[in-house]
Amino acid sequence: MTTITLSWGDRPIALEDEDGKTFLRIGAALRVDVTDASLDQLDRLADVAADLADHQRDRYQAVDVADQVAAEDGHRFVGVPYQRGSVAA
Repeated sequence: MTTITLSWGDRPIALEDEDGKTFLRIGAALRVDVTDASLDQLDRLADVAADLADHQRDRYQAVDVADQVAAEDGHRFVGVPYQRGSVAA
């Protein structure tokens, strides 16, 4: 199996229809044919996307808490090994 790593950041995610087929477009570089995907697979895709969003919210919240604690202690920077930015998908 080949693994492809794609970083799309905040590029658009959309459905596209072309020649009777349906595609999931993720950014400019990835298009997935979902024409024959079962309802179970599409539901699973939605669940995975929701889990990913929850994971990112938790990461952002952890950074915000560290920043708040540092501010309360009079510090401007806490050495948290995390930076917000583009995320590999």
